[in-house]
Amino acid sequence: MSNKLSKIIFFVVFLVSLISIVTIEVFHTTYEYAQYKQNLKKLENEFISTNEQNLKFEVQKAISLIKFNYDKKDKLINKSVKQRIQEAYSLAKSLYEKYKNEKTKEEILKIIKDSLRSIKFYDGYGYYSIYDFTGKTIMHGANKDYENSYALKQYKDENNKAILNGIISLAKTKNEDYINWRFLDPVSKIEDTKKGYFKVFEPYNLIFLVADYASRIENELKNEALERVKKIEYSKDGYIFILDIKGNILVNKHSKYEGRNFSNIENPREKEVVRKILNKIENKNETFIKYSWINPNTLQYSDKLTYLAKFEKWGWFIGTGIYLDSMYEKLDNEKQKLKDETFYRIFYSLCVFFVIFCFIFYITRKITKEMNENFLLFLDFFKKANSSNKKIDIDNIKFYEFKQLAINANKMIDSKISNEEKLKAKNKEALINLSLLNEYKKAVDASAIVSKTNIEGIITFANEKFCKVSGFTKDELIGAKHNLVRHPDTKKEIYKELWTTILNKRVWKGVLKNKTKKGKTYYVKSTIVPILDLNSNITEFIAIRYDISDLINQEKRIRLQTTDILTNLPNRQKLLEDLNAKKDLILGVFNILRFKEVNEYYGFEVGDKLLLGVAQKLRSLLKDNKLFLYKLQGDEFAILVNKNIFSLKEFKIKCENIINSIKQIKFEIEENILEVNLVAGISAEKNYFINAEMAKNHAKIENKDIIIFDENREIKSNLIENINWTQKLKKALNEDRIVVFIQAIISNETQEIEKYECLVRMIDEDGTIISPFKFLNIAKKSKLYNALTQKVIKKAFDYFANKDIEFSINLSLEDILHKPTIDFLEEKLKENRNAAQRLIVEIVEEEGIENYQEICDFIENLKSYGCKIAIDDFGTGYSNFEYLMKLNVDIVKIDGSMIKYINQDLNAKIVTELIVTFAKKLNIKTVAEFVHSKEINEIVTDMGIDFSQGFYLGVPKPIK
Repeated sequence: MSNKLSKIIFFVVFLVSLISIVTIEVFHTTYEYAQYKQNLKKLENEFISTNEQNLKFEVQKAISLIKFNYDKKDKLINKSVKQRIQEAYSLAKSLYEKYKNEKTKEEILKIIKDSLRSIKFYDGYGYYSIYDFTGKTIMHGANKDYENSYALKQYKDENNKAILNGIISLAKTKNEDYINWRFLDPVSKIEDTKKGYFKVFEPYNLIFLVADYASRIENELKNEALERVKKIEYSKDGYIFILDIKGNILVNKHSKYEGRNFSNIENPREKEVVRKILNKIENKNETFIKYSWINPNTLQYSDKLTYLAKFEKWGWFIGTGIYLDSMYEKLDNEKQKLKDETFYRIFYSLCVFFVIFCFIFYITRKITKEMNENFLLFLDFFKKANSSNKKIDIDNIKFYEFKQLAINANKMIDSKISNEEKLKAKNKEALINLSLLNEYKKAVDASAIVSKTNIEGIITFANEKFCKVSGFTKDELIGAKHNLVRHPDTKKEIYKELWTTILNKRVWKGVLKNKTKKGKTYYVKSTIVPILDLNSNITEFIAIRYDISDLINQEKRIRLQTTDILTNLPNRQKLLEDLNAKKDLILGVFNILRFKEVNEYYGFEVGDKLLLGVAQKLRSLLKDNKLFLYKLQGDEFAILVNKNIFSLKEFKIKCENIINSIKQIKFEIEENILEVNLVAGISAEKNYFINAEMAKNHAKIENKDIIIFDENREIKSNLIENINWTQKLKKALNEDRIVVFIQAIISNETQEIEKYECLVRMIDEDGTIISPFKFLNIAKKSKLYNALTQKVIKKAFDYFANKDIEFSINLSLEDILHKPTIDFLEEKLKENRNAAQRLIVEIVEEEGIENYQEICDFIENLKSYGCKIAIDDFGTGYSNFEYLMKLNVDIVKIDGSMIKYINQDLNAKIVTELIVTFAKKLNIKTVAEFVHSKEINEIVTDMGIDFSQGFYLGVPKPIK
């Protein structure tokens, strides 16, 4: 049973809408609940954090008050003892002045002693004592038994220090001063620190001394601090409490345990809380702790947050806390508020989603009804399409897609009517073409060898031409494979490549060597085409061949010709045959220097006559010797001899004589007197011809008449080195080890980096960085130079594409004249329009510019993209001022060979100044290269050169 598509669409849309709305609502509700929980947590954390800061602030205030009392200790003692000694001194002085003329020294001293002995202070701990400089105790306010004895002189403290001796020693140098020592505390009966002050009573040369125990004044200050802390209140009911390290509760405003040790607390719960507090703060300077304690407002246990800090000097723990009831109450209020807000949002979203759902239901129902009507219209159309050409009325269709479908259906009817008419015409045309095809087949059969094979290669058809050329009958060919006519000389690789091509549904073309039934060889130029069915599957192969045996045989005859037409001498082909046929040979290859100039200046006719004259002279020079003369291509000759007739040394002498003889001759051709200079290369090793050619080329380079390959190992080593470097360079290109280094170019005005130059480097397999001087010339000789340039262009653009700074790349004249390289550069410029505005192309000259127009066109083309042009290495080589006038350049880079010696070479300095002046007049910027020291940098800056580049300013670095 089938269902209506309109109903299916309705239910699918309805279901998807319902599921979507429910899913969104679930996610929305989940999100709201998560936000609710998160806000609660955030509120609690904020409350805790705020109160922690407040508690910490209050405790720190209390500690500041305690520290203030602690810091008063020394100052208070010092002031007190000094005041006491001044009072004693004044009393003694007044008594002395009063009785000095009436009484004896002993009488006056007794009056002073009696007056001071009775004075007590510092809660009875303070008293006066008097000593002489021998250590004798004259008066002691606390113990009269010490008087008139040396008992205290022998007294030593815990550190084995004689106290009185120290006081006497200090008194000998100072009239009065502070002094500290350890002495027995009369209450605790243990030694304690005493801080004292002495003053020398000059009339009798006696030492007056007074002191106070440090612990006494410290206890006073502690009690004072505790009283002040008790009075501290903040907020509504905030207060400070203090415990000491032994667990004594020193201050607690609301505790009955104040002044008691925590071990005496009867309530085990409260006792455990105090122990917990002491344990937590024991090894810390400060901490927060949460516990339960009686709230004085409610007299019920409540959670309390407390901050504790240690005052190390007195071993006190100062703390304060806050009851969390208010936080819990606030949190409950916020929780209810958040709950109400969350419920409202969820209820509101449910209402919105319900309205949306109803709207979707209505729209879906309406659309599916209209779609159903359109479907019925199309069903009726397709039922009648085969029997009738009636079209659909598109005015009754509302949906755009159905309307387009109806338009295309109507076009289909139009196309059907048109195709029926065309089919009639084509049937007629097909009959005519079939007749013509039969005529074409006759023509092909008459001129070409035609055969067909199935997909396995079995011949299924062979025409008469095939039978005639091969000598086989149709019966012998049909059912057989083409191996029947395959020549044994034909390599298997050719047939393997043939079958790979045609099985990949491509046409194969080539020349095959075949044999007839009688074994005679013939050659065919073959075209094999795979025939495909409607599903693009191969059904058979058709081969059309033409017999080209006559052409092949003629080519062989041409190849066998071994005589030079101009000179009638054996040619290069003959030389190669002789080199292959004979052994133990010596070969000399001769070249006429600058012969190209003769052809260009006098014409080819004069050049041919000169070659003929040189050949005749060489022939006459070799007439009586068993030497074989050959005319090679162009302006080259060769002489071949067997080692049994000439030794290598003798052959070299013979060649030198030939060169000298030719040099002496004046060749008169068409009233022109021409001189000929020969250069030669000799080899007596295998690969004679290649070795001799290399030796000859080396002789040209070194400007020598003759070089023997066998004697000059440098040629071979250079060859091997060139081969090795070529292989290394190819491998580096394939393995992406050609990299770009960049070197900064600095503005001499701002001393900031304004641009970078891209420099090519090769990374060897062991990671060594190789300079371009090692491989650039090899790249040019091995035709890898352009690939190298394109690699640098790509990597430079990849790196600088999205960087806001100028960069330069180097192009030689060879690069500029190499169309694929320039096309590649333009492609990069089009891809990176922004980078094009920042690109500087440095033209590197290795030879003079001959075709200025091509270079000018190149420059103008690059400038249309916004690029700048620079001339590199200006001032040496081929660079001259004419370039600056003819070429539209923006920058001149002054060659480093002048810059690096500018501080020593006056000529270099003069030329540089001339370049700078000339460039400024043409509004061209200048760059100094090879700036290797501070001195050079200062010179080029003073000259007015715009930019500097060199190792002093920055070494080349790899890009990443």
